[in-house]
Amino acid sequence: MNRINFSYNWNKKLDCNVFSTIRLWNPAKYYEGAEVDIWENSRKPALFRGRGRLLIVSKFKLHQLKPAAAWLDTGYSLEETRNILRKMYFGKVPDVEKQDFAYIIIEKIKEKPQQQKLI
Repeated sequence: MNRINFSYNWNKKLDCNVFSTIRLWNPAKYYEGAEVDIWENSRKPALFRGRGRLLIVSKFKLHQLKPAAAWLDTGYSLEETRNILRKMYFGKVPDVEKQDFAYIIIEKIKEKPQQQKLI
């Protein structure tokens, strides 16, 4: 099971059943239907937030990010979100402006209640 880490709970999205995340494009790791363990690393120790399924994985470049996606993902405006991504990946990728990103929609997998056995 792949693990997806969140260093910050932007917009309190990890409290939702369906939420988005922006990641570096990695089709081997992020693909529709993949199941992931969701971890919030902003807490010490890290907090397991459940399992999720990647519903949508959409490739884009920074200049293609839309205002609605930025607001919902981070809680910040389009330009503020772009600046956050620029700072986050500065020095980690050759050129952030040319980098492929993935806009990912994750749905938490609800655990099925276990049937009680009769004694």
